Amino acid sequence: MRTTNRALAATAGALLLSGLLPFQSALADTQQLPKLWNFCTNGSGGSLFDPAEKPVTVPGGEDAGSGCWINFSIPDSGTTWTATDLQLTLAAESVAASGYSPQQLARMLQVRTNYEATEWGDDWTVHHWTVTPDGALTLTIPACTTNCSGVFLQLSGAPRERDVVLKAEIKATGPGYDPAPMPMSFDYFGRAGTKPVTFGTPGTFVPVTPTRLLDTRSGAGAPAAKIGAGETANVRIAGRAGVPAEGVTAVVLNVTATNATAGSYVTAHAHGTFRPTASNINFTAGQTTPNQVTVPVGADGTVNLYNFAGTVDLIADISGYYLAGDSGQRFTGVSPKRLLDTRDPWLNPTTPTRPFGPVGAGGTINLDVAKSYPEAKAVTLNVTATNPTAGSYVTAYPHGTTRPTASNLNFTAGQTVPNQVTVPVGADGTVDLYNFAGTVDLVADISGYYSATGSKFVPTGPTRVLDTREAPGTPLGEHDELDIQPNSWKFGIPPFGVTGVTMNVTATGGTAASHLSAHPSSGCDRYQGMWPQYSNLNFTAGQTIANAVTGQVPALNYCGLNKWADAVTIYNHAGSVDVIADVSGYFLQD
Repeated sequence: MRTTNRALAATAGALLLSGLLPFQSALADTQQLPKLWNFCTNGSGGSLFDPAEKPVTVPGGEDAGSGCWINFSIPDSGTTWTATDLQLTLAAESVAASGYSPQQLARMLQVRTNYEATEWGDDWTVHHWTVTPDGALTLTIPACTTNCSGVFLQLSGAPRERDVVLKAEIKATGPGYDPAPMPMSFDYFGRAGTKPVTFGTPGTFVPVTPTRLLDTRSGAGAPAAKIGAGETANVRIAGRAGVPAEGVTAVVLNVTATNATAGSYVTAHAHGTFRPTASNINFTAGQTTPNQVTVPVGADGTVNLYNFAGTVDLIADISGYYLAGDSGQRFTGVSPKRLLDTRDPWLNPTTPTRPFGPVGAGGTINLDVAKSYPEAKAVTLNVTATNPTAGSYVTAYPHGTTRPTASNLNFTAGQTVPNQVTVPVGADGTVDLYNFAGTVDLVADISGYYSATGSKFVPTGPTRVLDTREAPGTPLGEHDELDIQPNSWKFGIPPFGVTGVTMNVTATGGTAASHLSAHPSSGCDRYQGMWPQYSNLNFTAGQTIANAVTGQVPALNYCGLNKWADAVTIYNHAGSVDVIADVSGYFLQD
C-alpha cells in the first residue's frame, strides 16, 4: 500500500523511549525561555538533519513526501510537560516565486500531523493553509491535549513542472516559549513536462426530490428522438428543478438507457470539456439499464451524455447537486450496512398494513433512516431488486412527499439489479421505496449520508484508478479482493484528508454469475471466510455492467508488516471477473 517515511518515525520513537532525545531548552539556563528542537529526514531511509541547515525535500507527486519531528513539549521541571501551538509560515516572496498563486499553492502543498513518536498513529490531522494579506501561507498546529512530547509533521506536494525553494519558519505561540521562529526551507521538486493537478471547487450537497430533466422518448429536455451512434445529448442543469443558475459544481443524476438497438455505452461529462474514455452505463440491445452518475457541470450549466453505438433513448432524473460554499450538506461515509432486506424478517419493517415479504404491485415500503442516522438529511443507498415476478421499476423518494415520476431501478422478471440511490430523507427521517408492477424483494445497503457535519465534495470528472485487464493483468478470482488507493497524486487526488470517493465500477468478462462488494479497507485482517453479505454490483457470466459506488476511504492505520489501511477494497464472490473503476470526485476534510 502507501509508501511512507519510516526512518524519522522509528528514530524519534527510539530516542524518546531511550530518553536520549536532546532538547535545546536543556542547553539553556533556567532563566532562558525554552526553545523548540527539530529534526527531519528526506524520504524513507534518509539520514536525520537540522532543517535550519538543509532544505526538507518535497518531491512533487510523491504521496508520502518527507517529514519532521518537532519537540514542542519542553520539560519545565523534572516531570511536567507543557504543550504549545505551533505556527508554520511560508514566506510571501517564496510563494510569489513558486509560479502559482497563493491559493493554488495552498492546495498543492499538503501538511498533516500526529502526536505520536511513530508515523503509524491513528490521530492524523490534515491542516489547511491560510493566505495572509501579503501573500504568505500560514497554518496552525494545535497543541496536543494528552501527555505527548512533540508532533510528527509530514508534507506532500502535488506534481509540478519546475523546482522551487520555499523559505519557511516555525515557531511556538504558547506562553513561556521563546517567540523566536526556527528557520526552515522546503525544496519542492518538479519534473519538466509534468501535467499539473487541476483542483475542482469544493462544494456541499443540496438534495432535491427526484425530478426528470431529460427524456428523449417524450421530448422533455431535448428533442423527441433517440441519440445516435457517436451523438451527444446536452442536458441543462442550472436554473431547472430548483437548481440555481450559478455556483453549481456537480450534479447527481440517475441516467437510464432504454430501447437500445445495439450494445453500447454512455459517458457523462461536463459540457465544454474533452470527453473521457470512461463509461457510466453499459447495455445490450433491448436492455433497460439505469446508473447513478455524479458529474461536473460545465461553465454554461450543462452536462453531456454521449452514446457510443446504435441508437438509444436516454432519461435523466436529478436527485441533488453540489454548490460551491457551505450552504449545503456535508458527506459522512460509513462501512456498508444493510438497512433493509424483505427476504429477512429481521431487516423487513413489517407493519399491520404490510406483512413480511416482497413488495407488491403499487406497494411501498418505508425505510427508517433516522433510527440509525438521526442527523441525516439525505442518504446514499445501494438498492437491489431481486426475485421480481414481472418487469417493473422502483422509485425512491422522501416519505411525506408526492411520489415523483422518476425511477431508480428498472428490471425484468427474474432479474437481479442493483443501483446506487441518493435520496432526501423525509421530515420524519424515513424514505419510501415504491414498486410499480408484480412483486419484488428489495435490499438496501447504506454507504453514507449527508448532514451539517462531514466532508465537502470535489469533482474530478472520470479518472481511471483500476483496470485489471491492464494491471495486474489478471481478473479478480473467486472470494478474492484487491485494494484501490484512489487518494493519490497520480490520479490528481490529494493523498491527505480524503475521506471518501465517488466511483463508477464496471464488471466485465465474468466467468460465472457473481457480485462485487466495495468497502473501506480492513487493513491486515481480511474476512477469513466471513465474506461481505452485501453487494454493489450483480452480474451474469459474460455480462458487462456498471454501478456507481460511493466508498469511504478510511484514515491511515498501520497494522504491521508494512501494511497500511487507507484504501477501498473490492471483493468478488464467484468465478473470475475483470474490474474497472473510474473516480468522479472525492470528499475532503476542511
